[in-house]
Amino acid sequence: MNKRRYEGEQTKINIADKAKTIFSKKGYAATSIQDICFASGCSKGNLYYHFKSKEDLFVYLEEQAYAEWWMELEKLFSRCKTVTEKLYAYGRFSASVERSLYSAEREFINIVDADSEAMQRFKEIIIKNFEKTQKFINEGITDGEFKNEDPSELTFIIMSFFAALNHYTLYLMDNEASRDLFSKATTLLLHGISAGNEQ
Repeated sequence: MNKRRYEGEQTKINIADKAKTIFSKKGYAATSIQDICFASGCSKGNLYYHFKSKEDLFVYLEEQAYAEWWMELEKLFSRCKTVTEKLYAYGRFSASVERSLYSAEREFINIVDADSEAMQRFKEIIIKNFEKTQKFINEGITDGEFKNEDPSELTFIIMSFFAALNHYTLYLMDNEASRDLFSKATTLLLHGISAGNEQ
């Protein structure tokens, strides 16, 4: 990579890092392009060279976050012998995830035009996340570890279960207590979906 390209990449990373901090503190609506330019020390022209709009920048941050989460999850899954172990790993990981953009994400969904390019890209991120989660849920059903339920519905339930736990434990518990609760929650969840508990 030549020097100019390297400097360009570093500028893009700096803009994204500063934007993430501001979005997490001020929310999506209250964050302006000027705020991001001031924090990152770049001009509007430089910012728009790397990102088409505030929406484009926000979706980029979401893409980065989900990509990083799944890289870590795949590492954790590679050490698991069963899908049940994967579910515990998924729970432990969910307990540790910092959703710094959660509030801004909710604003983004409510504000940005549903038919816009940015919103379509955002939906693609969510769909890919869902599909990757459903992949290991399918494994559990196929391997006979989980009940033969509708995989899509089961994925919705599991994702919502852990997302809600993450949201509330983030504000009410320290990291150790949160991990313990997620482990207990996973055990309780397995009582409901384990194939051995068919009624």
